[in-house]
Amino acid sequence: MLLSAYFRPAAALVLLATGACSNDLNERANAETATATTTPTVAPLRNVRWELRELAGQPAPATEQRPFLVLRDGRARAEGRAGCNRFSGPYTLTAMGRLRLGPLVTTRSACPDLAAEGAFLQALNQAQRYRISGTTLSLYAADTLGAPLARLQAVAGE
Repeated sequence: MLLSAYFRPAAALVLLATGACSNDLNERANAETATATTTPTVAPLRNVRWELRELAGQPAPATEQRPFLVLRDGRARAEGRAGCNRFSGPYTLTAMGRLRLGPLVTTRSACPDLAAEGAFLQALNQAQRYRISGTTLSLYAADTLGAPLARLQAVAGE
């Protein structure tokens, strides 16, 4: 009798605790699922290959190789390809949304469309602000209210 009086409340506590844990686990799983489906993925600025998709409001010009930009973390080094020529140089992030590239140096290969390369490099040199929306990086001259100088898309791998 003494033992049953002792174990009955303990058994009730175990059953209550088990029920509470299973409800808690179910609620957490649903909360994580809801967060994953409603929170958009935003690409980080650094250590991502950003490929050119739009330049001065027009689709990216067809070049020998797709132009891209990578901002290396730790070394504050920008590097990439403007088409057939490669470029590199320093970058600075002075505040959230503010980015300065350059001076950028390039290789000097003979390329079929140097005008398209020059336009991309000019956009990079003029960039003062940036905005990331999902996996799209937009570069702006003075403010983020006007049209972007360039839009780039984050792609897997470098």
